[in-house]
Amino acid sequence: MTDQTIQLLACKPIRQPMAVTTVDRELCPPENGQQFTLVSIDPAIALTNVPATSLDTVQMAGFWTLALTTIVGLWFVSVHVGALLGFIRRG
Repeated sequence: MTDQTIQLLACKPIRQPMAVTTVDRELCPPENGQQFTLVSIDPAIALTNVPATSLDTVQMAGFWTLALTTIVGLWFVSVHVGALLGFIRRG
């Protein structure tokens, strides 16, 4: 296993004494007159500040329906197979 370092880059608004480089302008273009600079962020901090996404209830309902029909279908098949084997065994 190789030891890899993950580096996250983000655009941060600059303060007055900071200078903007050409790399900053290319990767973080200005918006509404505000200049941005490229900064490195620790991945552990970035993961804790990720906004929580809302749950997709339609997709969850689909998975729940699939699971329920699979269980009921397997139960239905096993009951009928058991009845058929019982009928064969009794003659």
